[in-house]
Amino acid sequence: MYMKILLIGSDGFVGKEVAKLLEKKHTLKGYDQTNGKNILNVSDLEEEMRGTDVVIHLAAIIENDSPQLWEVNVKGTKNVVEAAAKNKVKKLIFLSSTGVYGCPKEKVNEKSETRPENNYEKSKLEAEKIVLGHKEKICVNIIRSAMVLGANNYWKKMFNLLKKNYPLPCGGKNTFQVTYVKELARAIETVLKKGKCGETYLVATKEKWTLNEFCETGKKLLGMKNTKVKHVPGFIGVIIGKITGSKTLTAENIRHLSKERNYDLRKITKLSYKQKQPLKEAIQEIVKELN
Repeated sequence: MYMKILLIGSDGFVGKEVAKLLEKKHTLKGYDQTNGKNILNVSDLEEEMRGTDVVIHLAAIIENDSPQLWEVNVKGTKNVVEAAAKNKVKKLIFLSSTGVYGCPKEKVNEKSETRPENNYEKSKLEAEKIVLGHKEKICVNIIRSAMVLGANNYWKKMFNLLKKNYPLPCGGKNTFQVTYVKELARAIETVLKKGKCGETYLVATKEKWTLNEFCETGKKLLGMKNTKVKHVPGFIGVIIGKITGSKTLTAENIRHLSKERNYDLRKITKLSYKQKQPLKEAIQEIVKELN
């Protein structure tokens, strides 16, 4: 069904993929801070939403130490939802994160206990509450995405560390279920078409590799002969990060890397969402794009 969509965060990592997927099927209007469009500007939001059928809200600050994190992720989301309700938008999709579960040791689903630990995770959970608080006024859906995989600066740094044969700052036996950015865009389109009002959906790849298996595959696709992964304790990783000046090897990033990522995808699967690309193929694409 043809729709008029306002895509908030349209120039971001995920937003660009969503735009590519939807722009030929619907009337798509982008809204991004790179074009001077700020979700903290209420009057601008309300103006841009006039005549809109659907709002897809992807904008967020992910840097945990950013002084604007709470204002943008929480207050900004409140502005988006209230503007959507005021303009009688038919549907709003909010991109959240599996970070709201904190560091679970078990497999999680949409009903699992939320235990956010850092500022980013807490801001996403608070934003979810705001979105669901308006479900009587507007049809809302929340997507909790696993760690997003793609050809961005973060993954460029990660693959560079693999190339240099840096040791993993953990045991690497944790389940490392991620989400390929192109698959996340497809999942968002599925929820756009079939998501039931007021519902939350987990999105991740079907492959449940360990972190070690992920790194070994990455090394192989990088053309490395020795794909064996070395390990050091987390605190040693932090020390290496300080010595080398690596912003990737921080205590927070190591916590983020080493946590259990095991997600139950039955709910999104019931919407007829099916992963298109195998994870190995996705990594191969990313490696080519980054080189």
